[in-house]
Amino acid sequence: TGVPVNIREAPAESPSLGTVRENTDSFQSREVRWGGDILVVSNQEKFTELTVLARPLSKNGEPSMTDGSPGRFIAHIPTFIDPKEYAAGRSITVRGTVAGTETRNVGDYAYVHPVVKASDWYLWPKPVERSSDYPPWWYYDPWWYSPWYHYPYYYPSRPHHHHHK
Repeated sequence: TGVPVNIREAPAESPSLGTVRENTDSFQSREVRWGGDILVVSNQEKFTELTVLARPLSKNGEPSMTDGSPGRFIAHIPTFIDPKEYAAGRSITVRGTVAGTETRNVGDYAYVHPVVKASDWYLWPKPVERSSDYPPWWYYDPWWYSPWYHYPYYYPSRPHHHHHK
């Protein structure tokens, strides 16, 4: 399926985000598998920090598109990842160990985010966009307005002269 085994299968007794948030210290270094929607991507020197709005995971580890969320967490991905690819709104599932918390403001509210040091992560394929909600691809394409784009034969090409020695 292309989905790594460690993402499809939960670690034994993987505590929930809510449980860990209430008492992070007692879950230090415990293995978890959490996922959800990427909110923020921040490339640090040694790792990439993802802020994720958690979603309940379905059987194969994919975040489900429900309205409810158990909260937010931060994932430390031990490499540089492309923020264009790992864009806000994409679904990701990470597996790793609980590494404390970081407090960030969410609006005016200081919110405690459990931090997961990821050992495995999987960016789920983009959901198929419903065409009605989005302008067609060419709406964004700067070449669309170029006459070259529509009329490749619009400008006569110069004849090629072959010089025979």
